[in-house]
Amino acid sequence: MSSKWTDFARRLPANHELKINPSESEPDGHVRRVKDLTLFFFGLLVLVTVVSYSLVVLLSDCMGAEDRRWATSTLTAVFGGALGWLIKR
Repeated sequence: MSSKWTDFARRLPANHELKINPSESEPDGHVRRVKDLTLFFFGLLVLVTVVSYSLVVLLSDCMGAEDRRWATSTLTAVFGGALGWLIKR
């Protein structure tokens, strides 16, 4: 009967040693998580700002046709990127 855990130390040659260590230390992991969350929320803030401004330009009565064209292009690119990110293709 095989067990769930395998004794890898038995399979190693006599002059080898097996160690399993975490890939990063606790302080490094904390710094990485803070950096990742900061970048995520900054990117989200920029994205929301661009989409909001584009919607204001698109829905405003006093904007010209050229401004509406770039707002439409920007919204199309953002929503296309979001759809591609969600579908992952």
